[in-house]
Amino acid sequence: MKKIKTLSFLYIVVFSVFLISSLTYARTININVANFSFTPSALTNAVVGDTIQWTHLSGSHTTTCNGTNGTSRPAGALPWDAELNSNSVTFKYRLQVAGTYNYVCVPHAPDMAGSIIATISSISQTTEIVRGYEISQNYPNPFNPSTNIKFSVPVSGLVSLIICDISGKTVSELLNTNIQTGSYVVRFDAADLPSGTYFYRLKTSDFSETKKMLLTK
Repeated sequence: MKKIKTLSFLYIVVFSVFLISSLTYARTININVANFSFTPSALTNAVVGDTIQWTHLSGSHTTTCNGTNGTSRPAGALPWDAELNSNSVTFKYRLQVAGTYNYVCVPHAPDMAGSIIATISSISQTTEIVRGYEISQNYPNPFNPSTNIKFSVPVSGLVSLIICDISGKTVSELLNTNIQTGSYVVRFDAADLPSGTYFYRLKTSDFSETKKMLLTK
């Protein structure tokens, strides 16, 4: 009996460590539908695994991305075509493929349109000792199309990790959530971005640092 209890305890510990070492932060991102517009109309911080939710506020509309009316989606992504009105208040779509999604409201196209840029972002916790705030040079660098960004935070709290282009425009938000003290590695996939110089910035309530990386295709 004692041996069985010991094995059960070890199984729980191993299973818990596995959960900690492989974390993926999936979210539900809301888009309001009203006044002949989608708000936000351009969504650039979505990642594979996120759920996009359109919420009807007024009027009679659709959210459509099925290859008609100038819409497009990445290869392998499922199409959608849903009504949004007082009887159908919300519609949800889970992003399963990275790339750009261009969608419209069919009755009001092409003026009423939106876009979603979805990237692949995964975060894993490492066993390295945390000595303070730190963000390392991405590896590999230059990269095509994916790279890894390693960082450490000595205090639990809200952590943001974004990617900007040479003009300073945010092209992807890899992380914007509360995490525990530790060292982490984030994988960034830039398959939908053009070659060029980009910057990644780690920011917390009392730390901020930016580094440069090069995407070559």
